[in-house]
Amino acid sequence: MASVKVAVRVRPFNTREKKMVSELVVNMEENQVILTPPTAAELDNKGNLGDKGKPHSFTFDHSYWSHDPNDHRFVGQETVFKDLGLDVVKNAFDGYNVCVFAYGQTGSGKTYTMMGSESDRGLIPRICETMFNRMTAGKCEGT
Repeated sequence: MASVKVAVRVRPFNTREKKMVSELVVNMEENQVILTPPTAAELDNKGNLGDKGKPHSFTFDHSYWSHDPNDHRFVGQETVFKDLGLDVVKNAFDGYNVCVFAYGQTGSGKTYTMMGSESDRGLIPRICETMFNRMTAGKCEGT
């Protein structure tokens, strides 16, 4: 059991980003996140940027491509729950303290990942439902 798992998720562009015709500078390959530099037009022709002009790769335990629901790489709430939430439930029932921590810039998708929506529940409602179902099943089985 890993004591800490780190996951990253790319959300769709918001309305403001769409209006600005923002450039997507993030790509994902399995658990690797690649940040590519913006085009010269995006950078306002600032000249030689050194390392800022080169792609940078980062590796995580999980990386979720949720930018475009029509993309074959799209990852929905169910997969995030299966990868992360089921371990939380298992470890809690095994007697370990558990914590799910969401960190990121305002508007980056933390609340959606954690809570979701009425029709597409996030981690917390799914974890709670699974825990309550297991408790109910345990009562029925006498465990």
